[in-house]
Amino acid sequence: MGLKGKLVSQIEMKCAGHLLHEHFKSNPHKTSTMSPNKVTNFALHEGQLGHTGSVVSWKFILGGKERHAKQVLHIDDSKKSITFNFVEGYMNELYKSMTVTLTADGNWMTWTIVYEKLNENIPEPIDLLELTIGLLKDLEPHHVGK
Repeated sequence: MGLKGKLVSQIEMKCAGHLLHEHFKSNPHKTSTMSPNKVTNFALHEGQLGHTGSVVSWKFILGGKERHAKQVLHIDDSKKSITFNFVEGYMNELYKSMTVTLTADGNWMTWTIVYEKLNENIPEPIDLLELTIGLLKDLEPHHVGK
Protein backbone atom coordinates (compact mmCIF):
# COMPACT_ATOMS: atom_id res chain seq x y z
CA MET A 1 0.00 0.00 0.00
CA GLY A 2 1.16 3.52 -0.75
CA LEU A 3 1.55 6.34 1.70
CA LYS A 4 -0.46 8.88 -0.30
CA GLY A 5 -4.21 8.86 -0.66
CA LYS A 6 -7.37 10.76 -1.46
CA LEU A 7 -10.83 10.27 0.03
CA VAL A 8 -13.88 11.92 -1.52
CA SER A 9 -17.46 12.08 -0.30
CA GLN A 10 -20.37 13.83 -2.04
CA ILE A 11 -23.59 14.53 -0.18
CA GLU A 12 -26.80 16.04 -1.48
CA MET A 13 -28.08 18.59 1.02
CA LYS A 14 -31.59 19.91 1.69
CA CYS A 15 -30.20 23.44 1.75
CA ALA A 16 -28.27 25.33 -0.89
CA GLY A 17 -24.58 24.48 -0.78
CA HIS A 18 -23.50 28.10 -0.99
CA LEU A 19 -25.01 28.62 2.49
CA LEU A 20 -22.69 25.98 3.96
CA HIS A 21 -19.76 27.47 2.04
CA GLU A 22 -20.62 30.84 3.56
CA HIS A 23 -20.96 29.28 7.02
CA PHE A 24 -17.43 27.84 6.96
CA LYS A 25 -16.08 31.01 5.34
CA SER A 26 -17.67 33.67 7.57
CA ASN A 27 -19.23 31.95 10.59
CA PRO A 28 -17.13 28.92 11.55
CA HIS A 29 -17.16 30.13 15.16
CA LYS A 30 -20.87 29.18 15.29
CA THR A 31 -20.14 25.54 14.41
CA SER A 32 -19.66 24.36 17.99
CA THR A 33 -23.17 25.54 18.94
CA MET A 34 -24.69 23.75 15.93
CA SER A 35 -22.66 20.55 16.34
CA PRO A 36 -21.40 20.43 19.94
CA ASN A 37 -20.81 16.67 19.90
CA LYS A 38 -18.33 17.05 17.03
CA VAL A 39 -16.76 20.51 17.37
CA THR A 40 -15.97 21.94 20.79
CA ASN A 41 -14.05 25.10 19.90
CA PHE A 42 -12.93 27.35 17.05
CA ALA A 43 -10.33 30.12 17.17
CA LEU A 44 -8.98 32.62 14.66
CA HIS A 45 -5.21 33.12 15.16
CA GLU A 46 -4.17 35.25 12.18
CA GLY A 47 -5.94 37.12 9.40
CA GLN A 48 -9.68 37.69 9.05
CA LEU A 49 -12.59 35.32 8.72
CA GLY A 50 -13.40 34.79 5.07
CA HIS A 51 -9.88 35.55 3.82
CA THR A 52 -7.29 33.26 2.27
CA GLY A 53 -4.21 32.86 4.42
CA SER A 54 -6.09 33.09 7.70
CA VAL A 55 -4.89 30.70 10.40
CA VAL A 56 -7.56 28.97 12.46
CA SER A 57 -7.76 26.16 14.95
CA TRP A 58 -10.46 23.70 15.87
CA LYS A 59 -11.05 21.36 18.75
CA PHE A 60 -13.11 18.38 17.66
CA ILE A 61 -14.11 14.93 18.87
CA LEU A 62 -12.43 12.07 16.98
CA GLY A 63 -12.11 8.53 18.25
CA GLY A 64 -13.93 9.52 21.41
CA LYS A 65 -11.26 12.07 22.34
CA GLU A 66 -10.95 15.80 21.94
CA ARG A 67 -8.36 16.60 19.26
CA HIS A 68 -6.79 19.82 18.02
CA ALA A 69 -6.01 21.03 14.50
CA LYS A 70 -4.44 24.27 13.31
CA GLN A 71 -5.03 25.12 9.66
CA VAL A 72 -4.25 27.70 7.02
CA LEU A 73 -7.27 28.47 4.83
CA HIS A 74 -7.51 28.93 1.08
CA ILE A 75 -10.88 30.28 -0.04
CA ASP A 76 -12.04 30.27 -3.66
CA ASP A 77 -15.42 32.00 -3.90
CA SER A 78 -15.71 31.41 -7.66
CA LYS A 79 -15.55 27.64 -7.09
CA LYS A 80 -17.37 27.84 -3.73
CA SER A 81 -14.51 25.93 -2.10
CA ILE A 82 -12.49 26.19 1.08
CA THR A 83 -9.27 24.26 1.60
CA PHE A 84 -8.05 23.61 5.13
CA ASN A 85 -4.29 22.91 5.13
CA PHE A 86 -3.35 21.15 8.38
CA VAL A 87 -0.19 22.68 9.86
CA GLU A 88 -0.34 21.59 13.51
CA GLY A 89 -2.22 19.20 15.76
CA TYR A 90 -3.39 15.62 15.97
CA MET A 91 -3.55 14.89 12.24
CA ASN A 92 0.03 16.15 11.83
CA GLU A 93 1.14 13.48 14.30
CA LEU A 94 -0.10 10.80 11.87
CA TYR A 95 0.21 12.38 8.45
CA LYS A 96 3.13 14.08 6.73
CA SER A 97 0.63 16.32 4.97
CA MET A 98 -3.13 16.73 4.86
CA THR A 99 -5.58 19.05 3.19
CA VAL A 100 -9.35 18.92 3.44
CA THR A 101 -11.40 20.75 0.84
CA LEU A 102 -15.11 21.52 1.05
CA THR A 103 -16.78 22.40 -2.27
CA ALA A 104 -20.37 23.44 -2.90
CA ASP A 105 -22.09 22.79 -6.24
CA GLY A 106 -25.80 23.50 -6.11
CA ASN A 107 -27.17 21.30 -3.33
CA TRP A 108 -24.15 18.98 -3.50
CA MET A 109 -21.33 19.26 -0.98
CA THR A 110 -18.04 17.48 -1.58
CA TRP A 111 -15.39 16.77 1.03
CA THR A 112 -11.98 15.85 -0.40
CA ILE A 113 -9.19 14.72 1.90
CA VAL A 114 -5.70 14.48 0.37
CA TYR A 115 -3.05 13.06 2.66
CA GLU A 116 0.36 11.45 2.98
CA LYS A 117 0.85 9.05 5.87
CA LEU A 118 4.02 9.11 7.94
CA ASN A 119 4.33 5.34 7.55
CA GLU A 120 2.37 2.35 6.25
CA ASN A 121 1.02 1.48 9.71
CA ILE A 122 -1.07 4.67 9.84
CA PRO A 123 -4.71 4.10 8.83
CA GLU A 124 -6.48 6.04 6.12
CA PRO A 125 -8.34 9.01 7.69
CA ILE A 126 -11.78 7.48 7.22
CA ASP A 127 -12.74 8.57 10.75
CA LEU A 128 -12.06 12.19 9.77
CA LEU A 129 -14.17 11.79 6.62
CA GLU A 130 -17.02 10.39 8.72
CA LEU A 131 -16.68 13.35 11.09
CA THR A 132 -16.90 15.87 8.23
CA ILE A 133 -19.98 14.14 6.77
CA GLY A 134 -21.68 14.14 10.17
CA LEU A 135 -20.78 17.79 10.62
CA LEU A 136 -22.61 18.76 7.41
CA LYS A 137 -25.65 16.78 8.54
CA ASP A 138 -25.62 18.67 11.86
CA LEU A 139 -25.32 22.07 10.13
CA GLU A 140 -27.91 21.39 7.43
CA PRO A 141 -31.07 22.00 9.55
CA HIS A 142 -29.74 25.44 10.54
CA HIS A 143 -29.61 26.51 6.87
CA VAL A 144 -32.72 24.89 5.32
CA GLY A 145 -35.19 27.49 4.08
CA LYS A 146 -32.72 30.37 4.02
